[in-house]
Amino acid sequence: MRFSLLSKPKIEREHFLKNKEIDPKLIGELSVALDNLDIEKIKSVLKELSKTHHRISTIFETLGISKSGFYKMLSSDGNPEFITILRLLNLFDIKLQVEIR
Repeated sequence: MRFSLLSKPKIEREHFLKNKEIDPKLIGELSVALDNLDIEKIKSVLKELSKTHHRISTIFETLGISKSGFYKMLSSDGNPEFITILRLLNLFDIKLQVEIR
């Protein structure tokens, strides 16, 4: 099924990264990258965020992918699905907001 990630259970709160653990500079970079639709920078920031996660193996389990699959997805050749990016943002306790320009 194409949207199988949507049917996965919600991420348990104990797996979330606490906002205070995230470098505000990374959040700023992610915001600019999302605004500019810069997928390479988005992947780079997500990779950096994953390095700050206190239980990185939880990321792979929660997303249902292998460690190598995770890093391949965020590599320069990777092409992550939008839902995977959303699930990563959710895991890092980052809220994606939409507004009219």
